[in-house]
Amino acid sequence: MSYVLGVDLGTSGLKCLLMHVKSNAVFVAHADYVYAIPHIGWAEQDVEEWWQALKHAVRRVIQDANVDPREIAAISFSGQMHGLVPMGADGRAVRPAIIWCDQRSKDVVARFNTDDNRRLFTAHTGNRLFAGFALASLIWMAENEPHLYKDVRTICCPKDYLRYRLTGSLATEQTDASSTGAFDVEHGRWSDFIIDHCNLNPAIFPAVHLPADPAGTVLPDVARELGLAPDCTVYYGGSDQVMQALGNGIMQRGPVSVTIGTGGQVLSVLDSFRMHAGTGAHTFCFQQADSWYFLGATLAAGQSLRWLKNNILKLSSYDQMNLLAEQAKPGSDGLVFLPYLVGERTPHADPLASGMFFGLRMKHDQPALIRSVMEGVAFSLKDSLNCLSEIDVHPDFVVASGGGAASLLWLQIQADIFNLPIYISETKEQAALGAAMTAAVAHGYFSSFSDAAGQYVKRSKHAVEPNDMNRDVYDRMYDGFKELYKQNKQLMRDKSIE
Repeated sequence: MSYVLGVDLGTSGLKCLLMHVKSNAVFVAHADYVYAIPHIGWAEQDVEEWWQALKHAVRRVIQDANVDPREIAAISFSGQMHGLVPMGADGRAVRPAIIWCDQRSKDVVARFNTDDNRRLFTAHTGNRLFAGFALASLIWMAENEPHLYKDVRTICCPKDYLRYRLTGSLATEQTDASSTGAFDVEHGRWSDFIIDHCNLNPAIFPAVHLPADPAGTVLPDVARELGLAPDCTVYYGGSDQVMQALGNGIMQRGPVSVTIGTGGQVLSVLDSFRMHAGTGAHTFCFQQADSWYFLGATLAAGQSLRWLKNNILKLSSYDQMNLLAEQAKPGSDGLVFLPYLVGERTPHADPLASGMFFGLRMKHDQPALIRSVMEGVAFSLKDSLNCLSEIDVHPDFVVASGGGAASLLWLQIQADIFNLPIYISETKEQAALGAAMTAAVAHGYFSSFSDAAGQYVKRSKHAVEPNDMNRDVYDRMYDGFKELYKQNKQLMRDKSIE
């Protein structure tokens, strides 16, 4: 048995990465799906769609690789964070999953946004509660869907559901548990105090494991259906941010991961437990016991560029946008964009924050608009990097991944704004790769994640270096970027202008 399989459950699709443990051979297949918006601000997914997507992608990657599926020795997972899958006594989800971008619980969160409650949450979980976190969604469910809540016997995170369908074992692990809002991140356990404070049943919170712990073997009927060996071992895996860090070769303090996908994330491994004093950044558990990482997030990173392309400029491709943006000068002739199209997480923790272009003049054209959006997203990510410096973490360099890493212009903008060299991850599907590496290390094919990364993780040999002249422009603009939110925060909250 010479292969391991990494499964990455995303928001818009599922990817399976099949990895040969003795060579550099990697094969990838995917299955797409969408999420439902039954009401404005809601975001749900049918868990059965996830399961069908997994089966489709597994069959496809096996077919593309032309391997005997019985050669797959181990499987592990990466998954979208924060979501709630409420499970009933019959082993079925009692309702569609409420995923990370759902905002229905914003009123619940507002109630817990008093100074006293914020202190309680940070003291007992290391984090503040946000809409879309499983705990907030569960409270909403208890209050608004009591007829369904009474049938909940346990909850899990999205990827945990797929592992349950493979093994029949329903539990979670610390990287996803720490993103629910109910987990004591410093001590690696559920916070009984917070669960009781929220008037929830502690019995529905599942057992918590480590990502490399075995969850069991594939159920016989599933093994027969997919052609897998009956002794194929399934390991717990982790959240997509942790698995992506592993797939980028980030396992210790020093480099920082910056991802521009639909949202944007800044991740740094920490050498000890520490919280940012503000409210918009997170400290979550990493892949080993007593390990942690910092996570800052901007909610509309690539999504801001997609909005501009589809809704405003009606352009056909991102390549076209890049060519146009290259025509604009650094600083976009004074045009500044706030990328808060769906609120903002780090550093403001403000679901009512809204986007804006500031400084529009007759001289501004398509190139300026596009470049301004790219710069605004990078400024927002710089906010997260500044949070790192406030807890005395100073990155050596950036490893860039996600769709934004495909644009050399956007990489240069980031290097100039961050004032850090940027290396490009040349490894495809880093989160799925991190899951496959977890399976390989846990199954004994490698002695450590570092050994696995040495074989599979590839970065560009040369960094995108900051341009001193551009950096001076951006340093001046960044002060204005920060001031825009401060000066307009109340207007953004004024419902009279909606």
